[in-house]
Amino acid sequence: MERRADAEKRADVEKRADVEKRADVQTLDPAFRQYTFLAPGFAKWWGSDARALAQAFRRLGHTVLDIDEEDYVPWRWQTATSKVLRRLFSRVWIEEYNRAVLRQADSAAYDFVLVFKGNLLKPETIQTLRQTGKTVFNFYPDLSFADHGPNIPATLHLYDCVFTTKSYHGGREIERYGISRLEHVQHGFDREVHRPVTVSAEMLACYGCDVSFVGCWSPRKERQILYLLRHSERVSVRVFGLGWKYSSNEFKDRMGSNLKPGVFGDELAIAYCASKISLGLLSCGVSDPTTCDQTTARTFQIPATKSLMLHEDTPEVRSFFKENDELLLFSSDDDLVAKVNAALSDDAMRAAVSGRGYERCLQEPYDYSNAAKSILQNFEQMSADKK
Repeated sequence: MERRADAEKRADVEKRADVEKRADVQTLDPAFRQYTFLAPGFAKWWGSDARALAQAFRRLGHTVLDIDEEDYVPWRWQTATSKVLRRLFSRVWIEEYNRAVLRQADSAAYDFVLVFKGNLLKPETIQTLRQTGKTVFNFYPDLSFADHGPNIPATLHLYDCVFTTKSYHGGREIERYGISRLEHVQHGFDREVHRPVTVSAEMLACYGCDVSFVGCWSPRKERQILYLLRHSERVSVRVFGLGWKYSSNEFKDRMGSNLKPGVFGDELAIAYCASKISLGLLSCGVSDPTTCDQTTARTFQIPATKSLMLHEDTPEVRSFFKENDELLLFSSDDDLVAKVNAALSDDAMRAAVSGRGYERCLQEPYDYSNAAKSILQNFEQMSADKK
């Protein structure tokens, strides 16, 4: 029996190694010629969705002329002095960023423009890009078009196509914003960033916990986590993210030192790998609270690190992963508490489910390559239609 068990274990290890090896192979996609595109708004920091998308294009053999808006308008400054400086000079910095985009567009050779989100690009900048005769696309990964400044609603009608990661964006948004063409693509993970990492004893002391959540504060997420804290007092919970200073005094008191700043890049992978359970909580719109996410980037980032994901139950997440086989799902606050307690009592189940979720991410794959291919297919189709 021992020999059989050892043989099965070796076969499982070899299978997973083969999956990882095949997923890591970087080959040019023969379905497309090789393109170069201008990429305003593509952040270059390790772990950003924009960089993940850019790297997916590069792995397919394409070149990306990225223009990072943070090179012109810093958003991570947190001290009182830096915030004053940002208020004083942000208008000047935004103008310079828009000029930089147009300078690059005027001096570079490229096939099309793909804007990531575009909240700092002014309508006149998009108009000027269109006057070059190049196709101008927008990739939009956020919940609402109305919650991130005035430029996005004012420019959506100017793009040849808007690619959204939100399945509920549709006829209402097309009519409201005058969008000429709307296509759906899925979120993904960055295979260079979101991957299993070895967690040392020192890392466990800093990041280790029964349950973690990584993400920005919202009243809804606070309510869900607070319910868990109230009903599972022996469960250790860590929260990493921005905006949690707005949470209630009760939440802050219960969390104590386990309420942490945001984690990005490799630190994000460490936080997931140091957690027994990683929560996949979803957001609802600020301007329209009835509009809520079905999936988000963490839907794919968590299992890509080989961590166990406990995700809000939605029809969309069920289309990507099998419940109780590749992830766990919860449908209410009480169900969240029950699923957490059950998972924490079963080490073998957690390892098996997280392992199969990880394999699913690599096999599909659930990185941004599918979104990149969809964008290229639409570009080639629109180019053919113009001819």
